[in-house]
Amino acid sequence: MAYRVEKVSEEIRQKMNTAMSKDLAELNIGIVTVSKVILSPDLKNAKIYITFIGNKEPHEKCIEKLNYRKKHIRFMLGKELSTKFIPEIHFYYDDTLDTAERINKILNDLKKSES
Repeated sequence: MAYRVEKVSEEIRQKMNTAMSKDLAELNIGIVTVSKVILSPDLKNAKIYITFIGNKEPHEKCIEKLNYRKKHIRFMLGKELSTKFIPEIHFYYDDTLDTAERINKILNDLKKSES
């Protein structure tokens, strides 16, 4: 069962990346990338982790805009997926890049202070 969940999660990630680049340009939230999809074992709920590149608004505002268009995004996903159920989608901001940048800055500061 876990293999199927993984496979469907990856398919959703790919389809969402395609849909985000085509259909949501009018939201003016920069480049939207789906970094990770966590699917429930029953395939009915999906946590979609999003990163934004080139946006000038805070990520909370961008997630709010995506949530406003959630029905449309789910509809577009349903046209692309070949599963019995189309999962309910929930958007979350993926702060992995921010954390990596913060750690890199700390390491650089430590390196400068040692020399």
